[in-house]
Amino acid sequence: MNLTLFKADLKGNAILWAIIAYVMMMYFSVMSLMFDPTDTSALASMLELLPEGLMSSFGFNSVSTNLTSFLADYYYGFLVFMFPMIYCIVAANRLVAKLVDNGSFAYLLMAPVSRRTIIVTKGAVLLSSIAMLFAVLHIGGSAVCRMFFGDMLNQSIFLRLNINAALLTMLVGMICFFYSCYFNDSKLALSFSAGVNIGFLLLFMLGGVSSQSEWLKKLSIFSLLDTQRILEGSGTAGLEPLLAVLILALFGLSVWVFDRKNLPI
Repeated sequence: MNLTLFKADLKGNAILWAIIAYVMMMYFSVMSLMFDPTDTSALASMLELLPEGLMSSFGFNSVSTNLTSFLADYYYGFLVFMFPMIYCIVAANRLVAKLVDNGSFAYLLMAPVSRRTIIVTKGAVLLSSIAMLFAVLHIGGSAVCRMFFGDMLNQSIFLRLNINAALLTMLVGMICFFYSCYFNDSKLALSFSAGVNIGFLLLFMLGGVSSQSEWLKKLSIFSLLDTQRILEGSGTAGLEPLLAVLILALFGLSVWVFDRKNLPI
């Protein structure tokens, strides 16, 4: 890995990263403040006004009087996927495909650094920035909950939720990174990255509409964030080992593909 390139790429995506981190924390704060441990009737009444299928697709099926369960259902059940996915799609494209498409990658290859080192560095930038997003969410989310609800948040489960959500987002990021490495055309890389991941998200949503369509959810990578099993304290909750293997496999495949392809420069 090249440290100079690593720092430059982190800086190049800093504004996008900051916007996504801000939006994630804003939505987390809003969802947290909707929690009322003494009276859930107001939120339940509001949900009843909306179509049942729509609420089920977002995972909003019930209102818990437990803060940790409430956040697991209402934030980590769906919202936690959306904005990091946007970051992954845009950042992965910026790191590789956009530079190849506009010819800027040629300047990197002029440096005394191998092509493999360059692409490994760029993959590390994407994974590191995702990890930092969820570190901010965990630290900031813990602070918000402590400020308004004292010690009601189960810190160990909250940490587990964030670790699993970070790993799942890294998998999304590596899918985007693979297409960014595979295609020389930036638009094609964006189209496939967005299309595949949005497709997985739609399958996840449709699978939550009814029991008859539940099988669709199992076809989505987003089902790998099993919030219910994490809340229950299951030893295999979130399938962390599987997520880690998939991340490393896609990272390795991306490096292999990019190292062997012909670049239009």
